[in-house]
Amino acid sequence: MFWQESQPKRTKSKLVDIMDAMPQAEPSEDGTEDSYAPTTSGMNRRMLASQRKSFETDVDHDLLQLPSRQKSLSSFLNRNVNAMVVKSSALSMTRGAQALIYSIAFAFVIFVLVATATHLGAAPECVGGECHKGHEEVLGAQIDGDLGHHAADHGAHVRRLGGGVAPLIKYVAVTLVVSGLCAMAAHTVKQPLILGYLAGGVLVGPNVLNIVESHVALSEMTHLGLIFLLFMIGLELDVKALVFKMGKVACLTGLVQLPLCSAIMAGIFVGLEAAGVSFGPGQYAALYCGVTAGFSSTMMVVKLLGQKSEADSMAGRMTMGILICQDIWAIAVLALQVNLSHPTAVGIVKTFAWLFALIAFALGYAKFVMPAALYYASKSVELMLVLSLAWCFFICVVAGLPFVGLPMEVAALVAGIALATFPYSAEFNAKIKYIRDFFFTLFFAGMGMMLPLPRPRDVLACVLMSVMLVAFRWVGCYLPCMLFGGVSRVATIATINISQIGEFALVICSLGVRHGHIDEETLEIVIFTFALTAIATSLMIRNNFALYKRGAAFLAKLRGGEAEAAEAIGRAESGEDDRDIVLVGFYKIAFMLFAEFETKTPELLKAFHVVDFNKTVLAKLANLGIKCTVGDIASAEVWSRSQTSPPRIVISTIPDTLLQGINNEGIVKLSRQVWPTAKVIVTADSPHQAKELYTAGADYVLRMAKLSAERLHELLSEHGQGAFEHSQLQELFSS
Repeated sequence: MFWQESQPKRTKSKLVDIMDAMPQAEPSEDGTEDSYAPTTSGMNRRMLASQRKSFETDVDHDLLQLPSRQKSLSSFLNRNVNAMVVKSSALSMTRGAQALIYSIAFAFVIFVLVATATHLGAAPECVGGECHKGHEEVLGAQIDGDLGHHAADHGAHVRRLGGGVAPLIKYVAVTLVVSGLCAMAAHTVKQPLILGYLAGGVLVGPNVLNIVESHVALSEMTHLGLIFLLFMIGLELDVKALVFKMGKVACLTGLVQLPLCSAIMAGIFVGLEAAGVSFGPGQYAALYCGVTAGFSSTMMVVKLLGQKSEADSMAGRMTMGILICQDIWAIAVLALQVNLSHPTAVGIVKTFAWLFALIAFALGYAKFVMPAALYYASKSVELMLVLSLAWCFFICVVAGLPFVGLPMEVAALVAGIALATFPYSAEFNAKIKYIRDFFFTLFFAGMGMMLPLPRPRDVLACVLMSVMLVAFRWVGCYLPCMLFGGVSRVATIATINISQIGEFALVICSLGVRHGHIDEETLEIVIFTFALTAIATSLMIRNNFALYKRGAAFLAKLRGGEAEAAEAIGRAESGEDDRDIVLVGFYKIAFMLFAEFETKTPELLKAFHVVDFNKTVLAKLANLGIKCTVGDIASAEVWSRSQTSPPRIVISTIPDTLLQGINNEGIVKLSRQVWPTAKVIVTADSPHQAKELYTAGADYVLRMAKLSAERLHELLSEHGQGAFEHSQLQELFSS
């Protein structure tokens, strides 16, 4: 085959070990084959001219489409599939017409909700010859004789088909409508959707519209949503990733963080309660607030880190490792919660014995039985969905057996963990998430229905809990991370990322209310704290690196030193210290570049100098003779201290979506400031960005998608003629 003939033979590379310490374990060849040919005498002018010519054509085509992108939302839709839909909708009209149509539509939604709340146009008292006294009275009507019973049942059906709606269906419908509108508003202001669900529950609840008179009306539905939520969390809890990918520091920090934070917070809240600050009636209120304050929001953090492409960075790995450990701790907390009212040594031992037995049972089934079932069902999407749900509730039923006596919530979490090691876990998540989102919305809306108008004492308790939570995250996360050998930057950003209260806090407190351990007032305080810290989290995570920079600069001023310092690793002998090529940041493309040099021209590796903050990777690169400097690539101080003389070439192979604190345009400007004579090679994601980088002063701009396409065209043109018999394809590849 032509691709086998053209592939060069490779020997085992010393760089393989470095991949374990890089943010993503799998190397990628996104355009690295012909990325550039570095020389110390200057750039290849013909290559530059060729790229500029092709780039200008692409830019013109790209700029032609920019106005349509900026004018309306229709550019976000698939034009081939949705063109007719968009053309006939308000999206194709002027802004004034759109505003009028949307205002009328929104006003009608408000009218429907108000009409529902005020019973506008209510049905007459008598329907079908009987007085309509409500669903419960009809079902309980006392009518003599079999004929009377039949008539009553028939009357109920007539009323239902004639327009009457069961209360539960009505409550669910109205709750979803209002929660959807509130979630859209939350998304518009860049807040978590969970806040929209809570706000929707508040609006339809007894304190505002009073459409749903009590959260109890939806209690069974919200409980089902809770089970789905925990099952999905379990599916995403990959213990293998924690051990082999997150690293030792993340594991140790995660194991310490929750017990340390919960113990400190519980002690503080007990003291505040003794001083007169109320967290609700009952002897366990302060304890519940303290324990739940140790948990962070997995859903919010994962989503926000994913939006910033930071989930696989060093700080992202640390954050994910801590969250996974929190989920593991949650199993123990949920199991202990059952025996909290009457704690005995025998009861606790029995509970944990059955818990370990349930975990062993689930893992045994998952290892020996489920593979066959999943293999058989893998060809049917519908069967996969049903089978995954059946597995979840099967483990829940096992946990609910009288002699086991474990909560179904624990069982759902265990069921998800048992399937997390399967390659099908991502498939399960994709299939179940829509069902989960339905019940998940009802769960948080039900939480919102419980919220009263804020009282001063509740506001005080909420603010104190939020401030203490954020403050003591530094004790429970930052300090252990540093003690176990972590990096200050990673520890700081990870601490910022988990500085909120999470879904498990609501789960534990709602179960505490059900068990009678705490009053609803305590749950209300936790919900208010959840909402307050969620708003803060969306801002802090989006600006986590900027917060780190400001904090580092402030501490540096207090110490009277510089904000940034460059730390050399594997420094060469005097006279060979400075290198000709400085690589700013080390990621997948740089890895593949070094792999090529190691295979073909290993002596040229000594011409490279890498500046990055990942000490683990740099220590391994130093063993190859590469000069390495630990430091922030956004700092001019680090650049100037890393080399005594300017290099000939400065390279950035990392796109803007993965850079923190600086972008490729900033790298160009920083290079011109510190080393004005150096040639600068940077990376662009689009033709428009490439034009901006050339304008900023870049000597060469890498566009990985274009380089990959050119290389693929080369291969197919050279070796693929015989593989295509279609005349148009032959004409294409011969052109």
